[in-house]
Amino acid sequence: MTPGLTNTYDDALREKAGQHVPPPPPEYMGLEGEYDTFGLVRRLAEALDRESDLDAIDTLTLIQHGSTIQLMGQVSDRTTLERVVDVARRVDGTREVDSHHVAIADKTL
Repeated sequence: MTPGLTNTYDDALREKAGQHVPPPPPEYMGLEGEYDTFGLVRRLAEALDRESDLDAIDTLTLIQHGSTIQLMGQVSDRTTLERVVDVARRVDGTREVDSHHVAIADKTL
């Protein structure tokens, strides 16, 4: 099982997942390592909640398609979108981040 786009494993989560038989693939690891069909998107939501400067993204919808995260909606500026994509890429199990369906409110930034 590969770690995803950043080649960084979430060792603690993978250890919890390894206690399940069979262990879930990275994109289906839940918050506690259990099998969760939406585990990747739930872990991304948790990671975004931890980013204190990304509190204005409530108009963004996160969708999981296997190991792909699709972002839909609107963000305030390109920098915010780039930060969200960066966080998504770092979540263990992410293989692709699709941000083509995100509108940028202030295109001058």
